[in-house]
Amino acid sequence: MDGWDAEFVAPEFVGYSEPEEIQQRMMSALPDGIDDMPGGFPYDFTMPTAIEKSELIQFHLVRTLMLMFPQYAWDTWLDLHAVAAGIERRPAGYASGEITITGDTGTIIPSGSIFCTEATDGSPALEYATDESVVIPEGKMVNVAITAVEAGKESNTKADTIKFSLQNIKGVSSVRNTEAISGGTDVESDADLRERIKEKYSQEGASYIGNDADYIRWAKEVVGVGDCIVVPTWNGPGTVKLVLVDSNGTPANRKLIEAVYDHIVSPKDRSQRLLPTGTAELTIVPASIKKVSYTCTGLVYDSTIDISEIITQFKVLVNREYSDAKNTGTLVYNQIRPLITDIPGVTDFDTFLINGSEENIVLEREEYPATENVDFS
Repeated sequence: MDGWDAEFVAPEFVGYSEPEEIQQRMMSALPDGIDDMPGGFPYDFTMPTAIEKSELIQFHLVRTLMLMFPQYAWDTWLDLHAVAAGIERRPAGYASGEITITGDTGTIIPSGSIFCTEATDGSPALEYATDESVVIPEGKMVNVAITAVEAGKESNTKADTIKFSLQNIKGVSSVRNTEAISGGTDVESDADLRERIKEKYSQEGASYIGNDADYIRWAKEVVGVGDCIVVPTWNGPGTVKLVLVDSNGTPANRKLIEAVYDHIVSPKDRSQRLLPTGTAELTIVPASIKKVSYTCTGLVYDSTIDISEIITQFKVLVNREYSDAKNTGTLVYNQIRPLITDIPGVTDFDTFLINGSEENIVLEREEYPATENVDFS
């Protein structure tokens, strides 16, 4: 365990600071002859001060010490550590994709036209704006790229869910998305940002010549990228392939792939180019997904947690293991199984299976694991 994984331990000097201990020291310092009995004025007067001092030491001072180190900082304070490391927290990403519009020949669909999903009792309609102006051709059907109006994971939607136009565009008879709209991601979590800060510090002094670590870092600098697999010399000398998943663990969509390519190659401004001159060709593709399901029976847990929360926390923990699995080519059963009891409130279980067995999951070179079903009982 390195310093990044160690649990924070409060320094010794914050000890002996319970209110009763502080007050006892205060009472002991009173001049001789002063009433020091419980209920007396000095006793009642010193206790509020002792309580405040105890809180200052045990809570505020300890939290201040934690904020000084990126290993233990959070929220805005972790952002400041990121700035010091030369990076910044990635904002939420916008989902994107394509819709097919059917209507009268010659109908103009202006850029920024809003199309949406159907609202339900539980959620409002999701809105998407067209990226460019298009005209419906003689075939009475046209495809147009769209981007979600609101950023975030919630802006992702399945195929055949975008069915309505928010504005009344005369000549449009129907709209649909034949494929899922993807790429919407939440603001980078503290855990992910902390990992990138760690990577940045560990790579200080690196040559930036375009080794595997460089390509992974460059890819992750783009909003929405979750992980990157590097395949060197895949098509001969001087060629590199990057295999991407987004922050949701799903294959990167076209827009995200283009954003990563532009960031690394910078075809419009060579002064911003990261790609080494000796690399003749950079290819970026979405990952192939290896679906993984988990089954756990006989769970023993206390009243502080329920099954749904256990499943939610397990998904978060197992997603962090996928990056290591990608590097080694194997999702190791004995590394995933202990995650169950790492969840606060869970004390034991009977059986744990990955894809129905107690075996490791082997990944092909361009495969990335993704959680499919989690069945806990």
